[in-house]
Amino acid sequence: MILIDTHCDTLSVMAGLGGDINVPGQTITPSRMREGGVTMQVCTLFAGLEGPAGNPADLAQKQLAAIHCFTDEGIRHIKEYGEIEDGVPSVLLSVEGAEIFEGSLESLRKYYDAGVRMCALTWNHENQLGHPHCGDTEKPLKPFGWDAVHEMNSLGIAVDVSHLGTGGFWDLIEHAEKPPMASHSCCLALQPRWTRNLSDDQIKALIARGGWIGMNFCSAFLSDQRATIDDIVRHIAHIVELGGVKHVGFGSDFDGIPCNPIGLDGPHEFPSLLDALRERFSEAEVEGIAGLNFMEYTKRL
Repeated sequence: MILIDTHCDTLSVMAGLGGDINVPGQTITPSRMREGGVTMQVCTLFAGLEGPAGNPADLAQKQLAAIHCFTDEGIRHIKEYGEIEDGVPSVLLSVEGAEIFEGSLESLRKYYDAGVRMCALTWNHENQLGHPHCGDTEKPLKPFGWDAVHEMNSLGIAVDVSHLGTGGFWDLIEHAEKPPMASHSCCLALQPRWTRNLSDDQIKALIARGGWIGMNFCSAFLSDQRATIDDIVRHIAHIVELGGVKHVGFGSDFDGIPCNPIGLDGPHEFPSLLDALRERFSEAEVEGIAGLNFMEYTKRL
């Protein structure tokens, strides 16, 4: 089975920088990936807690250098989706917070050459591209945001709306050449306390555009209590009910969340989540959610 997780902050931890927040220990390791049957883990280059006011490009380079912690242990670093091979664990790069590019398309292309194939335009700060889910959420993408999106669409970099404000989201839905995706998001209808979650209208729009949604495992986004595997299944089922059975998968946010769901303490326990999904969905649907849905999405980039 091809098993894909489209978001983690493990490179921040490996580089000694910490993740998005103060996370305990390191959740994703090469041995745990193998134990859980992970085919591809997308590892983000995080712009940092200070956003443009910090040193996003320097932080990104430190995380990029840390990828040897995977490759030294026999995990492949791939640069194209076509290199994904069932039974052969690999990592692929993304960006979380495009202030890393420092307003330069030349810099964006250098990250593409380094293997970045997915990019969240913002984290939780306004940057040169647009506005995040918190603050002036209705504002549109900025001119450099559109320049960057057009370049990403041309190169085949997936444009990631997780963390993006609603104004930028609808800009992409209506005008981007290629379908956007959400690498690590949950459902607002089931947990309305968090602006990071996607509304039903947003979910249906991503589905209609041929996009894709990776389910975040953060407890706060899933439930009022510490989340369980059942909460993850519940949010996935909601997307399926909206027509997204072929547009949903996993975007764990491991190593970027303060606590992992009960029964899913890391990638080594993915089989437990797959078994829970089998109680609600057919084997073909489970295989889609596990990774084949994402593979089909990449063919539209």
